[in-house]
Amino acid sequence: MKNLTKKELIRLLDKGNPIDEKVFEQVDGEAFASSNDELNIAQIRETYNLLVPKTTWTKVDYVIKFKQLLLEGTTQDSNGDGQLLLNLDGITDKNYTTTSDAISQLFQDINMSPYAKHLLKDTDTHYNLIQHNYNYWFGENGLLSENNVLVRTVIEHNQPIIRCFATPRYQQIDNHILLYCTIWALDKLKFNFTLTSQKLDHSNMELNFLSNEYFELDGVGKLSYGFKVRNSESKIHTVEIHPTCNVTNKDGSSVPLILDKTIKIKHMGSEITPAIQKILELEYLPEHIKNVKSTILAIKTKKIDQFLAYKIQQELIRIIGKTAFKKYQDKYFEVSSNNTYSLLQFFGKLGDLPVENDEKKLMVESMFWSVIKSLNE
Repeated sequence: MKNLTKKELIRLLDKGNPIDEKVFEQVDGEAFASSNDELNIAQIRETYNLLVPKTTWTKVDYVIKFKQLLLEGTTQDSNGDGQLLLNLDGITDKNYTTTSDAISQLFQDINMSPYAKHLLKDTDTHYNLIQHNYNYWFGENGLLSENNVLVRTVIEHNQPIIRCFATPRYQQIDNHILLYCTIWALDKLKFNFTLTSQKLDHSNMELNFLSNEYFELDGVGKLSYGFKVRNSESKIHTVEIHPTCNVTNKDGSSVPLILDKTIKIKHMGSEITPAIQKILELEYLPEHIKNVKSTILAIKTKKIDQFLAYKIQQELIRIIGKTAFKKYQDKYFEVSSNNTYSLLQFFGKLGDLPVENDEKKLMVESMFWSVIKSLNE
């Protein structure tokens, strides 16, 4: 299948949306709209097809007062997690179910997110407490009843969902805009990349891009590089672009690395220029990778010793928790006691660590790079 053309890429922009209009005006929309040139980014068509705005584009934002959020009851989502059932009084005639991220956002400013999630684990037993706490803060005479809040809604599988609570100043960089701007930046920088994987759901997107260029590392193996784009409506309210590397050792083991120099773009305001300036920082990626290459070559013969193994063990326990590490500790001690492995081969043997989610996986891969870099300082 041929690569997307620039003209096709323009279909990502919803010309009826003010933010999309700004992107079209400021990010080469006119030039792309009249160009049949193919983009030099492979394997993006599937993601593109999912994100092209259609008549089923269902996101609607409302800025209302908290007292207009009426608690109608509780329900369970597809994962079996308890959720609130809310009505936007005077706005729509639908009841909306929350998401777990939205629950965290609703209660985070009053430091009640963990408690609210605890109550929602057993809604039958705790409903009176849920109702009392909700009305105390958000009800007609609640402490926050007159405060304004942005409520982001979608329709998924015919189910009305509230997927985000945020400040009225909040303006997320939507996934379709982020994909457009990322591909535009790669084209402008004349980078050749392939989209190797994607994760998309109602409130998160993760895209992994891999460069067509790689390096042979003398005495080590091969180094490939790319970057990870993460967009989330979670409490961090940022787009994160992480430079990534993968070292394939001569023994076949592989070390995924999340590098430093993360590009962060805040979900605030209605201007696109700051986001574009940030995305164009990808131009520094090749130079960063050269430094990574020299760092890896400098420590390539470093063996795992007891002190280093213990230090890494403690950091892993901090990230994945004692319970998860305990299930893995026999394998860890077996690998760490084999003094024939280099540090890179040691990391390559940790591929089956019991990591429970993408956040923990990111932290482990960042830790790998932090240890490598510290040994060269």
